Amino acid sequence: MITLNKWYPMIQPRPVDMQSIAFERAVKKVEQEYKEALKCHKEVKKTEELDVELYNKRGRQNTIELSSFDDTRRFKIFV
Repeated sequence: MITLNKWYPMIQPRPVDMQSIAFERAVKKVEQEYKEALKCHKEVKKTEELDVELYNKRGRQNTIELSSFDDTRRFKIFV
């Protein structure tokens, strides 16, 4: 004889236990921390790019200032 449970099984709701709630909260917390860390990483990377650009501009400015002292036209008079 085929019982009714074989063809139409009843699904019993699983009771909510504290471990699953704690796990879901921990997952949400880790995801939030990851998003914040990703934002911080983007800001740090942007800051480093600006630092490199500023370093290059200072280097170019120093090169221009040093080349202004290398005026060989003044010394051609004495040669």
